[in-house]
Amino acid sequence: MIIPMRRSSWLTLLLLIAILPSKHIRCDDREFIETVRPFLRTYCIRCHGPAEQHGDRRFDTLSLDFSNAQNGELLQDILDQLNLGEMPPDDEHQPTTNEIKATVALLTRILDDAREASRSNAGKVVLRRLNRTEYLNTVRDLFDLNMTDFDPTVTFPMDNVVDGFDNIGEGLLTSDFLLAQYLEAAEQIVNKAIRPGPQPKITHIIADGAQIHGGGISDQRGFTRALVRDQSTRAYVKQKFRGVEEDGEYIFRVRAYTVRWRDHRYNLDELDYDPAEEPRIRVLAVSRSLGAVATRVIGEHEIRDSEPVDVEVRGFLHKGYEFAVEWANGPRGSQKRIMRKVFPHYLPEDTVLLARNPVEMYLGSAPELRLHRLELEGPHYQEWPLPGFARFFGDAPRHPNAGYLRESLRRFATHAFRRPPDDERLEPYLQLGINRFKKTGDFWNSAKFAMRAILASPSFLYLVEPQPPDVAEQQPARLNGFELASRLSYFLWSSMPDQELFEIAAKGQLHQADVLANQVERMLDDNKSQAFVRNFAGQWLQLRKLGEMPPDPEADPDYYAHNLESAMREETILLFKHLLTNNESVIRFVDADYTFVNDALARHYGMEPIEEPGFQRVALATGLSRGGLLGHGSVLTLTSNGVETQPVTRGVWVLENLLGTPPSPPPPDVQPVEPDIRGVTTIRELMAKHRTIQTCNECHRKIDPIGLALENFDHLGRFRTRYSGQSLIDPSGEMPDGSQFNGADGIRDYLRARPQQFTRCLTEKLLNYALGRRLAFTDRHDIDHIVTESAKSGYRFRDLVHLIVSSPNFRTR
Repeated sequence: MIIPMRRSSWLTLLLLIAILPSKHIRCDDREFIETVRPFLRTYCIRCHGPAEQHGDRRFDTLSLDFSNAQNGELLQDILDQLNLGEMPPDDEHQPTTNEIKATVALLTRILDDAREASRSNAGKVVLRRLNRTEYLNTVRDLFDLNMTDFDPTVTFPMDNVVDGFDNIGEGLLTSDFLLAQYLEAAEQIVNKAIRPGPQPKITHIIADGAQIHGGGISDQRGFTRALVRDQSTRAYVKQKFRGVEEDGEYIFRVRAYTVRWRDHRYNLDELDYDPAEEPRIRVLAVSRSLGAVATRVIGEHEIRDSEPVDVEVRGFLHKGYEFAVEWANGPRGSQKRIMRKVFPHYLPEDTVLLARNPVEMYLGSAPELRLHRLELEGPHYQEWPLPGFARFFGDAPRHPNAGYLRESLRRFATHAFRRPPDDERLEPYLQLGINRFKKTGDFWNSAKFAMRAILASPSFLYLVEPQPPDVAEQQPARLNGFELASRLSYFLWSSMPDQELFEIAAKGQLHQADVLANQVERMLDDNKSQAFVRNFAGQWLQLRKLGEMPPDPEADPDYYAHNLESAMREETILLFKHLLTNNESVIRFVDADYTFVNDALARHYGMEPIEEPGFQRVALATGLSRGGLLGHGSVLTLTSNGVETQPVTRGVWVLENLLGTPPSPPPPDVQPVEPDIRGVTTIRELMAKHRTIQTCNECHRKIDPIGLALENFDHLGRFRTRYSGQSLIDPSGEMPDGSQFNGADGIRDYLRARPQQFTRCLTEKLLNYALGRRLAFTDRHDIDHIVTESAKSGYRFRDLVHLIVSSPNFRTR
């Protein structure tokens, strides 16, 4: 660089300039033309002009016309890059200190003025469609429906992802096909929820002996049924039974035991199970007509060898579903495969064909699971009529008329629209039901017909926040109570407001600071906040990508045998939940000295075994390099390709999700670095060679040091010091600002030294998710204020959520 000062000092100076209050006169086009344009022409246009547009950014056409939002976004981007010291690159001609000071000061004033003039979306209607998750949760809460095994959105197209989230309005498009799916889904939902008439009678099915279906054949010596495999062979109460006739809770009872669990003549490798474990059965909820896609594990239960055990399970079944039982940890694989592998070792060569009908297995020489009795009883209900029905029709007379239909539909629409309905908008839906009632005389058919139309209406499918007509054009309009209640509930619950929120909104109290804060606390403590934990964390940290590139089952069998993918995801979700519940600092995402593991994941990490079942919080030993997200198997696996690590992907993940400085996409004519899948130990040299391409170096000088510093973790997050070729791993790195680090612990120190930058990144992600729209340069003041206030409380997570909710951006259109 030409500037005769250390880069760190220069950065400090720029940051001070950027935050100093400006008391100068309002800037105009003349100042912009005389100061900013010459600066851009000298130092930026070569890479961001008519000939080339690195990172899809072009600066030669910039103006102060902020009716074009792109002008504000690009000017803010230029200011951010100058403040961070990222541009111009080190190998380009450098501006003087005075040039930088003048440009930064002027851009700061320009953008301050622009934000004040453009803070509202004046006169516009903010319209955002419910995404699939929000739709399902809203249906669940509107009718108090049990959604287990019931997904009316299964045929919906996938929601588009914008800026990493699937709840951003501009990505939630609507098509003729989707509207047709909404109508079909509404019919399914209404038929499940609206169940007039008496409570269904309880049925009791008992199956024993030959009545049990699917478990093999009766043994000649009197044994009831024998199962010799787990996932593939299941037993049901009756052969021609096609599921229960009514939705509800059912009881399933099983009497079962095993024989020859340990005492048999076969080689264990051939049967592929562990007799050191206690035998277990698995109970499932299944639909035989729908097949494998309609299978849910309810639980596993220990039984005993040679002694019958009674197991009782309670669970919810939808119409057409039933219970099934299988061997959870017995001989694995299909019966034919086992027999074809086992029998040649024990029978003469000319009898191998008997493996297709393995008589010896039935005569009692191998492990068997024996089922004596299966029972199914139900449906049971805690109350009848069901709550979702009683909410709208609980006071129905014996012979309801058109007046009652109108009254009930209005009550339903008030909940479905999440606000008192406008008479003019509601009337067509009321008339649909009333006209059908007059024509058919069938009250319940008419009510369902109108409710289906309401569930397919824009007022249900969209979160509508219109600008009130009495608000001045350039003033940000405050959300009314019902709109704020919906914004809050879809932020923290991904669902509609509950009754308490509705009542507070109706009283006009939700804008009161103490009332709003109390509601945030209540909602975070509610179990429905799991939607925020899983949906936000899953998208911010890209956990939904985990499993897209799974490892080879032959090379990494433990990954599948111990369900490590699920365990890795759960570890990260539990850390997120813990920090939120206990209001710990968000910096713990970076450097937590504890984690949450079950026994399988602990062994995968090389930690001490976990004696207790399930996930436990454990302290991390010094030197284990597992602290924070960068030591989580979920992050390390999703940023690999199932075969080898991808340092570039890991580096980009850190820049985008922890530092908030995502690199520009690569130029279309530059090929990406291929991962080293042959065990070659020169990935560092390969990436260094890639950086010799000027257009690549601009981004890779920030990406590569971070990605290479994580090379001590393999593609499944296991720690290593050498590559498969036995060459030592060099995890050292140096960032463009001169910061040096070594390994994952060094990156943690680098991030920990920048708490405001990490918190700003998280704040932007939270605001993006909470508002359901892209952030713009006009949001910068709110973000700055939130980050500054967060620092005062030690960056505590729950406090950060409160700051998001209390911000002007959250409470206005």
